[in-house]
Amino acid sequence: MNDKSPNEELRDYPILRALLTDQAQYTSLREKCLRTCRTLDDLVQSGSGEEKESAQKILNAYGHALGFLDEIVVARDRVLEEHETGGIR
Repeated sequence: MNDKSPNEELRDYPILRALLTDQAQYTSLREKCLRTCRTLDDLVQSGSGEEKESAQKILNAYGHALGFLDEIVVARDRVLEEHETGGIR
């Protein structure tokens, strides 16, 4: 049984938390994503028409997801730095 309220459960992202607190896990996931992106790029370059279209859409989604993750990491680092310096830059 889950002891969390629905609102608490909506705000709990265990995979994202792990990625933001475990550098090895973050690096591993990012490398896997980049390998997948290279494979997708190969399909965009040499696949059939349908494969190219699908691969491009998926590649775009990966790009957005990785971009958002990078933004979250930058924000996390900024918050941590501000916390360490007491908000003084």
